Amino acid sequence: MTRSVTCLSGSFLLWLAMAGTAAGQAAVEAVLGAARAATATAPAKGLGKSMSGLAGSLDKALKAGQQSSDAQPAAATTTTPAPKTPSTAANTPPAPAPNWEDPSGIESGLNYEELVRRFGPSSMAITVGAEKSLTYRGKDGAFQVKVQDGMVTAIEKPRPKA
Repeated sequence: MTRSVTCLSGSFLLWLAMAGTAAGQAAVEAVLGAARAATATAPAKGLGKSMSGLAGSLDKALKAGQQSSDAQPAAATTTTPAPKTPSTAANTPPAPAPNWEDPSGIESGLNYEELVRRFGPSSMAITVGAEKSLTYRGKDGAFQVKVQDGMVTAIEKPRPKA
């Protein structure tokens, strides 16, 4: 009996002694993992510049090819080329972001087309048979909307935060 008590107390002491070592090892591994993550992303820093340079080189090559093809008229064609019009897409400012209503205003009985027109497209949609389950994100949280046969049948509003 004394031998088992001795073994038990000895193993307990070893466990206590190794707990500090195990905690130190975990801290060292965490630091090494963070260092590995930091050095793994360093080569990607210049990726944006190299892609920009590649796009610029490609654009120059395409323009040079276009100029050389414009300089050599086609022998077999008798039609005149269409006059080139300047592109208005480069001068047109981007369309402003749509201003959708807050999903807290969704009510049962609302038509699906009206729902999309007023509240925009859902952030997630699942269709099972004739029923659609839509998720809308609002300032209060996520709204779950059920649509069946083109009409909103149910809406589950987020619970208020306590």
